[in-house]
Amino acid sequence: MIRMGVGRVAAAAIVVAASTVVSGCSLIAPAAPRPTPTQTATPDAVPIAQQLPDLRVAGQTIATGQLRAVEHDPLPDEPSTPPLTGAVRVVVDSSLRVEVHVRPDTPLPPTTSGSFQLTGYELVATNARHDRRSDPPQRIAFGLTSSLARVSEDGEVVLPIPPGFTTQGDPSYLHSIEETAAGTVVAAAVLAWTLPSPYPSLRAVDHGAVSFARGTTIVEDGVLTGYVPNPYDTLFAVSRRFGLTEVELAWLNPALLAASPDPEMKYGIPIALDPASR
Repeated sequence: MIRMGVGRVAAAAIVVAASTVVSGCSLIAPAAPRPTPTQTATPDAVPIAQQLPDLRVAGQTIATGQLRAVEHDPLPDEPSTPPLTGAVRVVVDSSLRVEVHVRPDTPLPPTTSGSFQLTGYELVATNARHDRRSDPPQRIAFGLTSSLARVSEDGEVVLPIPPGFTTQGDPSYLHSIEETAAGTVVAAAVLAWTLPSPYPSLRAVDHGAVSFARGTTIVEDGVLTGYVPNPYDTLFAVSRRFGLTEVELAWLNPALLAASPDPEMKYGIPIALDPASR
C-alpha cells in the first residue's frame, strides 16, 4: 500500500562567492564589499489539523442519544452484570474537554469515591453507524472506559474522550457510542449532534482529472459522495480538483489525520466528498 501526503517542494538557494587575487600594481580599485543580506526565518506552515474549525463551547451539551441493548450472538463467557444502558449526553466541560455522560436506566449503587469501573464491558465513541447507514471506509474509535471515568454527584457516569483525539474541535463524525463484551457489540447509542456545520455551503464539484488527482469518483443517486485516490495523489491536487480547500477536505475525512497532523491519503481507500458521508 502506498501512502500519500500533502505534496511538498523544497527550494534550496545556492550562493556562489567569487574572489579575485591581484598581485603587483593595479589601476582598478578593489570593489567595495557588498552588504550581507539580512536572513529572515521562514515561519513553519501551520499543520492542517490546527486549522480545522473548533465548535466547542464550555458547558454546552453538543449531542444526545440513548444507549440501548442490541441483539447479538450468545457470548461464550457472559458478564455477570447486564450492560450499562441509559440516556447519553456529549458535553464540553469547563476546560473544553469532550465528555460522554450516561444517566443509567438502573441507578448505580452509592460510592464514596465517585470512581467508576465497568466490569466485563468496554465503551467507545466511534464513527461506526447504528442508524442503518453504511459505515465509513476507515473505522475510528476512542476508548471511554479508563481511569478518568467517574460518577458525578447527581449519578451520571462521566466518560472523558481521551485528550488530543482526532479533530476534537468538531467531533460530530463520531456517530455512535458502542458497548462491547468479548469483542461483541451488546449495546449502542446513535448520537444526534446539535453543532452547526462550519461549512454549510460545502459542495464538491468534479473539475476533471489533473496531475496528482487522477483517481475515481463515487457518485450515488446523482450526488458526488466520494473519491478513490490513485498512487501519488496529493491532498492539494485532490482538493483543487473538487473545488475545495485542503482544510475542508481534511474536515470531511477525519481518518486522514489519525496518524499525522498533516492528512495522508492511502491508495485505494475511499475518502468522503459529501458532508452527509463524513
